[in-house]
Amino acid sequence: MELQKQIIKASEELFKTEGLQFTMQDVAAALHISKKTIYTVYSSKETLLIDMIDDLFDDIHNVKAEIAASEKSVEERIRAVMVALPEQYTAIDFRMLDALEEKYPAAANRVREHLENNWEPTVALIEEGIAAGRIRPVPIPVLKKMITASIECFLSGDKTDSGYADTLEAMMDIIMNGITVR
Repeated sequence: MELQKQIIKASEELFKTEGLQFTMQDVAAALHISKKTIYTVYSSKETLLIDMIDDLFDDIHNVKAEIAASEKSVEERIRAVMVALPEQYTAIDFRMLDALEEKYPAAANRVREHLENNWEPTVALIEEGIAAGRIRPVPIPVLKKMITASIECFLSGDKTDSGYADTLEAMMDIIMNGITVR
């Protein structure tokens, strides 16, 4: 289990600089172990990527839980939960879902599963905001689909003028404030 965690962490560091181009040999070199040793834990790069994705989303869910439990206003918590990204991942450009889909479809599917699941804490915050009269009543399933589809689009390599985190912030600004001048 410890070796598995070391492999994931080394792979995440390589992903920050190399993107999906990192190799199992790169991971082995970073850990000063043989590639054969890595293959005793991971049968393929795709299985490693799936564990990396799970690790990333575990970190995201932990950050979301901290935000949801904070003393900020419900509006601030909703906005922050929607764009939650752990500090160690802020420098990564996540706009690679198309490349992931092409080479590692099971890993791309895992990203989609994570985007579509575990909405309960976010939905609870939205419902709290609606009950408090701070958020106007909206069909939550529609909002969820809008956000999920937007994030998938942003992950698919559609380049914007800003980075991934800034793009998420812009999305949430539009969702929270609309497009009409007040």
